[in-house]
Amino acid sequence: MSVDRLLFPRPETPRVSVERTPVDATCPSCGSTDVKRYPVANYLGPRMVVKCQDCFTHLSVTRPEPEDHWPAWRSPTRDWAPSRLG
Repeated sequence: MSVDRLLFPRPETPRVSVERTPVDATCPSCGSTDVKRYPVANYLGPRMVVKCQDCFTHLSVTRPEPEDHWPAWRSPTRDWAPSRLG
């Protein structure tokens, strides 16, 4: 068994998903009120997005706050100031 299987075991469910939190907003593109906030991983790293669920327009993309718990494996020293030693 490789190390990655020890750290990240196979999911128990057939589909992996995240909870999408409803946001009180209106989409500027289509006018829908079905707008939700949820975590994503993209080329910039972990982010929290607010997107219209009907036309997929991005309303905002922000860095996750500590209360977002995203990503789940984030280092506890992520927000520490760097030292001269590295």
